[in-house]
Amino acid sequence: MQCELLLILLNDEVLKIMTQQPTWISFLKEKLANISIKHLLYQEIEAWMYWSCKNLPGVVGFICRNIVLSLLCRNKKGMIWLQPEINLVHMNKLKLGSNVGVNSGTYINAIGGIEMGNFVLIGSNVTISSGVHPIEGIEPAIFSRPAIPKKIIIEDDCWIAAGASILPGVTLAKGTVVGANSVVTKDTEAYSVVVGAPARKVKSRENIN
Repeated sequence: MQCELLLILLNDEVLKIMTQQPTWISFLKEKLANISIKHLLYQEIEAWMYWSCKNLPGVVGFICRNIVLSLLCRNKKGMIWLQPEINLVHMNKLKLGSNVGVNSGTYINAIGGIEMGNFVLIGSNVTISSGVHPIEGIEPAIFSRPAIPKKIIIEDDCWIAAGASILPGVTLAKGTVVGANSVVTKDTEAYSVVVGAPARKVKSRENIN
């Protein structure tokens, strides 16, 4: 009786997949319409290479992650202080200065290009994504639309505190400090301290004694 019930359930699932197949085919066509085979191959290689060292602890993990970054990043200067459990995507569009530190849980997607200067410090669980999801109109589904690339620039001596989000197209001017859990939606002034959602300037580092 149990076997018969299992077969009925499996047949139902197969039937659902078969009836949904045209939808999935059209979805994949829309999603992959502007993506080349070369790009897909690179993303696969990047994913496996970074996965091999992403969560390695200690000095070994630190060294291995730097080797992978040197091979995959568009440009990398010096050592990068990359903690375990950081998600990096589209590293071929990522430029890193020297002495960049990134803490665990952070997500960096360089689909639209990301440039970081020297002595940049990024806290844990920060999101930096340089692709915009277009929302105009109701068709096609947002998930199936290609992201619009918008470069993010993070200049020298910036500190992004834990939980902050840097939206596509933003430039963090030299010396900017972003408060914890802030959402930066527009360019900042040099040596400014910004907090909130959306982030607003609350003071200047030049005036702090």
